[in-house]
Amino acid sequence: MKNRRRTLALLLSVTLLSGCAATPDSSIVRQKGSRSQDNYREANADTEAETSADEENQSGSDDGSSGETQNVSGAEVSSEDGSDTGSSGQKDTFSGNAENVLATRLGVPDTYTASVSTSDGSFIMTSNATVEVPDVSKVPVYPVSQMEFTQEFIDLTTEAFFGESPVYDYAYYYQTTKAEALEKLNELKEYQAEGNTDPYGYIESAKENGVFEDGSVTEDDIFNLQEEIDEWEQIYAEAPETVEKVEVTPGFGVTSYEDENGNTVYYDDYFFGVVEREDGLFSYILKNSSSTPMSIRISRYADKEEITEDVSWEETYYDSKAFASNVYRPTQEKCEELAGITVEEAIAVTDTYMEQLGLSNEFSVGFTTHAWKNLESSGITSDTYTASCIDGGWYIVYTRTLDGIPVTYEMNEGGGLESMESTTEPWCYELVTFIVNADGLQEAEIQNLYEVGEKKYENVDMLSFSEIAEIFEQMIVIQNTDSYNDSASLEITEVTLGYMRIYDPGVDSRSGTLVPVWDFFGDEEVHSTYDGVEYTNYIDYPGNSFLTVNAADGTIIDRSLGY
Repeated sequence: MKNRRRTLALLLSVTLLSGCAATPDSSIVRQKGSRSQDNYREANADTEAETSADEENQSGSDDGSSGETQNVSGAEVSSEDGSDTGSSGQKDTFSGNAENVLATRLGVPDTYTASVSTSDGSFIMTSNATVEVPDVSKVPVYPVSQMEFTQEFIDLTTEAFFGESPVYDYAYYYQTTKAEALEKLNELKEYQAEGNTDPYGYIESAKENGVFEDGSVTEDDIFNLQEEIDEWEQIYAEAPETVEKVEVTPGFGVTSYEDENGNTVYYDDYFFGVVEREDGLFSYILKNSSSTPMSIRISRYADKEEITEDVSWEETYYDSKAFASNVYRPTQEKCEELAGITVEEAIAVTDTYMEQLGLSNEFSVGFTTHAWKNLESSGITSDTYTASCIDGGWYIVYTRTLDGIPVTYEMNEGGGLESMESTTEPWCYELVTFIVNADGLQEAEIQNLYEVGEKKYENVDMLSFSEIAEIFEQMIVIQNTDSYNDSASLEITEVTLGYMRIYDPGVDSRSGTLVPVWDFFGDEEVHSTYDGVEYTNYIDYPGNSFLTVNAADGTIIDRSLGY
């Protein structure tokens, strides 16, 4: 699932950033990263009074803004009551802004209304968006660092998910027995006797994709039946009669592999275990890598065979036009029927895990949507998509909450680099997700948990909402100027104030800062032409922010990079 989200985030970034114009020399592009905190200051009674007075003056004057399309404009706002009615993505709820202390201080309306466009009219942004602000009186700024991936936390995680159930070394558990190897050999030899040299369709698929056109790749490079038989002959000769289950204590330096010289090498940054429980078989993977110094992934399977098959859980969004083209997914009714429980019942299950992990006081549910289990196989068509769907459930995301202010859920996991030549070490965001259905836990992922330090600012001074809106309107136009698309229309439907972690990889790739940011969510319809054919694409994924603006200094933050 992680790779799918990264691929989706990459596609989004390419769509949004292609053809961008040069960024102007202005306060919008001041120094980013941790160094930008030099621009921060503590809010005080004087600045709060000044902000309130400015907003009162603005609200009392008629600036002539009508909401009609213009090249670049300030925000036109209204006090209409807005609410989140999205059916597939549920987010943290906030109180109305009329009696919200922070909203009053920043001059935040219930509804943000605006309309801007590029000079040639190829891009239009309109907004009639709900504005969500945490119901707090002040916003602190916190330093955060990467939580150490200790054996103590690994033990806690093992206990929380598996209790006293034994954990086995995957390498031993999934050894091929002589009986299994012989079954595979007989299958291959039967194909050979029939003259079927491409029984799995690998060569045919390569032909369809033009792999052989330049002559650099041969059919034998793709698949050679005799070589496959020879390989399985060797596996059969070395295979044990029965599988040896080796019980291990999950951690690093526990599991091993044999190198080319026959030496045993222990993984110091990787663990792969298997857990047998009455309700299913679970894989248990621990990783410590460059962009993800902490990664825990737990997946449930129906049996031993399924763990080696091409089976995966997919999140899906039933009110998204972009996902509507996925003909293989089940209907919303079918997905909920397969899940067998409501989203509230699913959250009750995941809340228990969060409590056992010691995270219940630090995190809250930030996002939920549907999920379904996909058994990929060749030959599936839109008429037979139900054969691909074998289960349904709920995808639940937890985000950290500090002083009543949640980290805003955004689907980009971070860890990006400015260029392929970059030598900086990336750092993905903190992530806690679950997939649950009536049968219980199906998947869990924990990534890069933070250690939160002492406050840097008790109540950081922030720009007024009208200033943020002006920055957004300028930058969304600049971002879409000279686009390669024929035209695009963006409708902003929700604006959210929450925390985000930023960092400066040039200084420290394992520490950063939680700062308040404004995110602009919505739906975009993009029209383009390729080889004379017109295409219409939609970008309307819940959790996809079209622009993130630092609420303290107004700089634009690239969520892929983390600064």
